[in-house]
Amino acid sequence: MAQAARRITNFSLQPGEKLGGKYVVEDFMGGGVQGEVYKVVEKRTRIRRAAKIFYPRGNEQDRAARSYARKLDRLRDCPLIIQYHHAESLEIQGLAVTCLFSDFVDGIMLSDFVAAHPGARLQPFEALHVIYPIVCGIEQIHAAHEYHGDLHEQNILIRPTGITFDIKIVDFFDHGRSSGAHRRDDIVDITRLLHTMVGGSRYYARQPAAIKSVCLGLRRDRVYAHFPNATRLRKHLEQLDWRELF
Repeated sequence: MAQAARRITNFSLQPGEKLGGKYVVEDFMGGGVQGEVYKVVEKRTRIRRAAKIFYPRGNEQDRAARSYARKLDRLRDCPLIIQYHHAESLEIQGLAVTCLFSDFVDGIMLSDFVAAHPGARLQPFEALHVIYPIVCGIEQIHAAHEYHGDLHEQNILIRPTGITFDIKIVDFFDHGRSSGAHRRDDIVDITRLLHTMVGGSRYYARQPAAIKSVCLGLRRDRVYAHFPNATRLRKHLEQLDWRELF
């Protein structure tokens, strides 16, 4: 069992598969280093949920799952966070695993949203409108003395709502007790997200000054100096001269 737990790297659950006798898998939502997230349907009520399934390796004695559930509970008032419901022990691929169930939020992965645009990139004005609610949410998370630890375009769900975007995070990573370094790393990850959304290195040289003032060439030392906290980054976004984007 211990050897098998060390070897498993994905669950690869398919639509229609049963999960613990109570749920049916509908779709893969995303994943990270700790596990995978699926859209599932509760068989009895037909209510959709999000199910985060932890890889056995890295969740010894259920420490990662407990920490994750407690973090979701502490951050339940943050609009960026999906609301947590309950945990269950399941068997997948012959292994005992822990699964956390949360609200299902309709949306698509940010990576798919960007890929659907011409040239697989967003225009600067749209990209900044996407990054702003993420910054505001991370600011709230940091104010609660927490951090995300694994921000990337495949664990962010996005749903356009009129002229704004409803954005949710579907995964966290536990690097240990929250620290200033962890929170600064979240800010660096946000600048990378923006860099990716506008087309990455291929298009960066031609980006307007407003984009470059956030990405800062992806230089960690410059990001640390300009944005020592999420509040500073939020205020910077709010003070941008939008005329420079057109």
